[in-house]
Amino acid sequence: MKRLRAALKTVAELVSEDVIYLPIFERLEREVALAEVQAGTLDPVEKARAIARAVRH
Repeated sequence: MKRLRAALKTVAELVSEDVIYLPIFERLEREVALAEVQAGTLDPVEKARAIARAVRH
């Protein structure tokens, strides 16, 4: 999870320079949310939102 968060931060900085990186940012964001679901670190409502976001994409 630590590596995913670091990657998300890096790509967030890239997005601020060029929106071409936005799809990568969105994917990493979903991956972080799913990792949090699997780790049990989200409350039930956030867990449901993370799962719903992952299913939509």
